[in-house]
Amino acid sequence: MKFQDLEFAADPYPIYEKWRKEQPIWWAEDVQGWVLSRYDDVRAVLKDPANFSSEVAAGRAGDTMSLPLLHDDPPRHTALRAIVNRSFTSRVMKDIEQNLENVVTQLIEEIDVQHPVDIAEALTIPLPVALISHFMGIPYERKDDFKRWSDSLTATGTAKTMEERMPDIQEMMAFFRGEIPKRRANPGDDLISKVVAAEVEGDALTEEVVVGYCQLLLIAGNETTTNLLSNLLHYIADHPQVWNELRADANAIDAAIEECLRYDPPVHWISRNALADVEFQGQKVAKGETVYTILGSANRDPDHYEDPDTFRLDRKRADHHTFGHGIHFCIGAPLARMEAKHALMGMLERFTTIEHVADAENERTHSSMLRGYHHLWLKLSTT
Repeated sequence: MKFQDLEFAADPYPIYEKWRKEQPIWWAEDVQGWVLSRYDDVRAVLKDPANFSSEVAAGRAGDTMSLPLLHDDPPRHTALRAIVNRSFTSRVMKDIEQNLENVVTQLIEEIDVQHPVDIAEALTIPLPVALISHFMGIPYERKDDFKRWSDSLTATGTAKTMEERMPDIQEMMAFFRGEIPKRRANPGDDLISKVVAAEVEGDALTEEVVVGYCQLLLIAGNETTTNLLSNLLHYIADHPQVWNELRADANAIDAAIEECLRYDPPVHWISRNALADVEFQGQKVAKGETVYTILGSANRDPDHYEDPDTFRLDRKRADHHTFGHGIHFCIGAPLARMEAKHALMGMLERFTTIEHVADAENERTHSSMLRGYHHLWLKLSTT
């Protein structure tokens, strides 16, 4: 079996169950690494950066590109993360939320309920792109380019090889490289200006690191929210009783978002590299070997969650791995939750029903790692 086999991407959960029961650790030849699927094993890796490195694992999953912060270990990770931490102030978050409300209102008002709508094109893709564009101080008019670049960088588009993806990635890098002198000459309150002006141990960040930072922020700022929202709306369209429950009790919106993050997460795996010989389920993992932690499987481990394959609004436990765990816990998690909440609130206020469109050509992301929709057709009603 291939670890990155997209044949089961439409519904990977039965195969995850099989792995947990029959082979909780197994060697995947296509990515040359060990696959871990149980909750306790996944958490053991994520919480232990001293023995499992992000830096060395970068690039092991085929042709993944190395990015600052995401693929750094302490102490460098600590210093780089502090730069972004200083940007997520309460004032900045308040400004983002106000802008978020305006964008949600505009996008939802533009939806024509007389016809089926591709909710990915209408809402789940443009919403996070608009927010991260505002946050980074880059023109929203380039939104189509941003999405194309992001798909190429994350390998979630139709391009199958790095050779096919590289022109878009190079175009993206050139764009951010061109922004650096502009922000040095006329710094603003945007995130790119803060990264350009930042120092680590008294030294300015190199152009390569600044560009990598910008790439990471752009993809992290839109991929997670886009996938979270589309997965949630897909589930609700299949289960209209959930929509009715949310319309009756808006306080359940947070629970619905958290349960979707566990039940059908936007990110399904991350990799680490063993810095020492370790053992899982009686299997030795040698120093230098890569392990792939399956977040989407850990989130449905019956040894940790009661009734894990059921979407429950009354679930109390929220210790899923979707945003990671430990020092690499996703810094944008509060923003993703905020965006999803306002988007769902806006839809609940305007639309009375939500349904799938029969025989629609829905299109999932072309990835085993990131799970969501490029196209998701829905029928919405206001009466």
